[in-house]
Amino acid sequence: MELKKILCAVDLMDTVNPAVEYAKMLADMSGASVSVIYVISSRSTYENLQVPVEEIAKGMRRIWSRSREDMDAFVAAYFPGVDATGFIYEGKPAEKIVEIAREQDVDMIVMGTHAREGLDRLFFGSVANEVVKSSKCPVMTIRPEKKSE
Repeated sequence: MELKKILCAVDLMDTVNPAVEYAKMLADMSGASVSVIYVISSRSTYENLQVPVEEIAKGMRRIWSRSREDMDAFVAAYFPGVDATGFIYEGKPAEKIVEIAREQDVDMIVMGTHAREGLDRLFFGSVANEVVKSSKCPVMTIRPEKKSE
C-alpha cells in the first residue's frame, strides 16, 4: 500500500492529540500530504438545550472564528515541514470524518482516542470506534499516554 494522503482527525478543544506524532511520522516516511481536520459538533446538538436560536448562531460564529485561528496555529506548530493543510467542518464527528476521508480519497485515517472506560465510554460513545466501523480505508487509532480531562 502506498500512502499519498493521510487524514489526521484532531480535537482542537483537547490538550491531548496523540495522533499527531504518528501522522507526522507516516508523512515523513512516505512523503504523503496530511489533511488535519477538526469537526465542530453540529448546531442540532445545542438546539436541545432550549437556548434561543440567536444565541446558538452567535456562539457558533464565535466557535468557527476561534477554530480557524486555532487550526492555523495548530498546523504551524505541529506539522512544520510537512505538506499539511487544516480544515474545519461542522457535523457529527464520526460521520463527517468518514465522509471527508471518502471525498478526499485518503489512504489512511489517523486519529486519537480519549481512552474512556466503563460508564464514561458507555454514555459518551466513541468517535474512533464509529470511524473504524464505517471507514472504507484503514484507520490507525492512537490511545493517549494519559487520559484526556
